[in-house]
Amino acid sequence: MLTFFARLSVVLLTALMTQTGFGQAVKSSPKAYTYLIFHKLSPGLTIQDALPVEREWRAINQAAVDEGNLIGWYMLVKQMSSNTNPTEYDYVTVIVSREMSLKGASPVAMARLYGDSVKTRMADLQKRDRAAAPVVKMEIWETVDAVFNADFAPDKTPLVVLDLMRLRDPGANWSGLVAPMKRLVQERMKESALNGWNFSRLVVPNGSEKGYGLLVARSVAGLNVLSSAGTTGLTAETAKIQDQLTRTFDVVRQEVFRITEYTSLPKQATNIQAK
Repeated sequence: MLTFFARLSVVLLTALMTQTGFGQAVKSSPKAYTYLIFHKLSPGLTIQDALPVEREWRAINQAAVDEGNLIGWYMLVKQMSSNTNPTEYDYVTVIVSREMSLKGASPVAMARLYGDSVKTRMADLQKRDRAAAPVVKMEIWETVDAVFNADFAPDKTPLVVLDLMRLRDPGANWSGLVAPMKRLVQERMKESALNGWNFSRLVVPNGSEKGYGLLVARSVAGLNVLSSAGTTGLTAETAKIQDQLTRTFDVVRQEVFRITEYTSLPKQATNIQAK
């Protein structure tokens, strides 16, 4: 995902979430917006029933990515959650854009997919979408900062861990902790299967009743990466930063997703990244 939400991704990709090289890692543009669209399977249906619909959406969004209108699209299937209502939703589709207003595939691109029956085929897709897994909620997040390894790829690190957070002190100045948090992540990226990180803030809908307004997304190959994230062997400075993070941020909900479907970077962008 181009950023983690922009590479979710993302993420999250991203950034799921544009990337520019610096040393071992790749930094994403801070101005990326991620739509998290939560789906609940209709009674009696499974993820396998939703896949044909989501793969059709993937093709449509791939056309938008190829035209530069979107950064990426991803389907994340929930594996685990601390949510006390585990049936609230089953999977999330993620759309990452450089602008808060989404721009999809052009009429020309849609005609290449559906010929002269675009309206009919789209109406049918939307009907099947609502029947298989209707949308139960949607959120829009803005990327504050993100970092990914230069060789990031969803098939290499297919798990995404989301920490939905709130401030322990609503008046705390959290922005000054983002850079130190990022430095800690970059060190861990050198020594583990942690392959990407994204810090985002909730834009819409945002209210105190929601219970969280910040998000950290991590792209990992396996959950063993999380088990080695303790304090053993930490320097005094690192331990101090981690203590500040713990005292500032409260993880309200943690969820683990598997990236099941996703768009690919256009060949031109891939070639530029390889250089």
